[in-house]
Amino acid sequence: MDAADSDKPKLLDDPGRLIGARVLDFRLTAVIGLGGMSVVYAGTHAVTEQLVAIKVLPPELAVHEELKARFVEEARVLARLEHPNIVHLNNLTMAQGRLCLIMQHVEGITLEKCINEVKRVSPAETTRVAIEVLKALEYAHAQNVVHRDIKPSNIILRSDGTVKVTDFGIAKITGSYDSRLTTTGQTMGTVRYMSPEQVRGKPVDGRCDLYSLGITMYESLTGKTPFDANDAFSIMEQHLSRRPPPVSSHGVEIPKDLEEAIRIALEKDPKDRFADARAFRKFLEEHQIGGEPPSVTMAVWPKKTRRLLWAVPLALALIGGGGAAVLHVLKQPKEEFHGTRAWPAPHPLEGVTFTYNQTFVGEGLRLQSVRPLDGAKVKKEYLDLLEQVRASLAQSELTSAKEVAARFQPPPLNLAIVPQSVLVKPELWPGLSVVPGSTTTSRYVAEDRTLFVADEPGAEGQGCSPYDRALAYGVALHVCSAVPIFSDALALQLAQKFEAAYVSKCSVSAPH
Repeated sequence: MDAADSDKPKLLDDPGRLIGARVLDFRLTAVIGLGGMSVVYAGTHAVTEQLVAIKVLPPELAVHEELKARFVEEARVLARLEHPNIVHLNNLTMAQGRLCLIMQHVEGITLEKCINEVKRVSPAETTRVAIEVLKALEYAHAQNVVHRDIKPSNIILRSDGTVKVTDFGIAKITGSYDSRLTTTGQTMGTVRYMSPEQVRGKPVDGRCDLYSLGITMYESLTGKTPFDANDAFSIMEQHLSRRPPPVSSHGVEIPKDLEEAIRIALEKDPKDRFADARAFRKFLEEHQIGGEPPSVTMAVWPKKTRRLLWAVPLALALIGGGGAAVLHVLKQPKEEFHGTRAWPAPHPLEGVTFTYNQTFVGEGLRLQSVRPLDGAKVKKEYLDLLEQVRASLAQSELTSAKEVAARFQPPPLNLAIVPQSVLVKPELWPGLSVVPGSTTTSRYVAEDRTLFVADEPGAEGQGCSPYDRALAYGVALHVCSAVPIFSDALALQLAQKFEAAYVSKCSVSAPH
């Protein structure tokens, strides 16, 4: 919370009252963010259907000159910034007595949400995100703009891996003639991430953002900020006088160079920190984790709780003719997979008895079947498919897919082979619109990392049977749905693309 705003009037109730209203040619369609002084809405252009984010200062707050001036200042700041790692401004306007900032709409999840879900983000991913944030800060500082509120909730991770810095609501243009919003003695920022000079209300430069990013990295790695207490004053006091405990004291193993980078960023005196954002970035890039460049890693944290994507059997097959599997997702598991290979229990099906159970620990595969099964053969099929999925991602035009392929580490899979009739029994699939007698060939439950495939193996050399096709699609979906930077739509798209290539290859190799 901004300490300077503690005595300011708060936003009135019912932010949804503006849904359907127009701001210029945009119609407000949903509330996507809510704060003490403003509401952020999704807006859709009436003609082009362009999606934007519209930050609105209600008229009941606009009467307070300082709040209004700060809102306008945010527009002035954003107007100066055009960078791929910064959410950019489209326009500032007045609509029905309300000041409105029209901004780029960024689909993704915040670093805060990732931390809340998994508690600890891997060192590689923490470093990758920090480097991208530092690119944004390096640019902003060159434009004489200091953010002053870097924290996990202001860092957005898009599905393509892009990192965006947002919320320049209390940013300062250094050297600006307008000092109303930066009076000495006024604390600006969020207390847990606030630099000592911010706590003191002293003049700040870009090094205060480096301190806040150091706190953010610390929290990303450990799940906790280094300074904590029940009241803001005690936290501020710790920023001024207490040394942060080492990251390693939380039982987290990180490279020494990364520990050193965070230590430097969290020095009390700005002169003892990195000289600027570029120096911080270069340090992280040059001291690569584990001798490898920071990169997107497979399943560093579970994705956000997913929507139920396709509930109608064969819905995927109706889209471009592909998609033998139907995705049934309840929620993502909370385990981490890097190193520990945590393994959820298979998804239970009441009344279904598996006569075959075997676990291949080294391969990350648990097999179940209602019939006798050649487990070694299925294991080989699975490992072959994993390699083909990795190769497919490596050949993708998407940079994020190539990065995933370079550090390929799929989560363990529970593979259950069942009669096709099991997949279309409504009582076994609550929440799905299941049509008895349909030809669904597989289902995937991400919560339990369980892929169900219909028991219809084809004869060797006879092309793709429904079993082969469903297994190929399901394995690709299992891999792609675990990648945090892949959106639901992208995971499905990549799995469909892999399935199409697999079927094509089968057709070519089959005897004629």
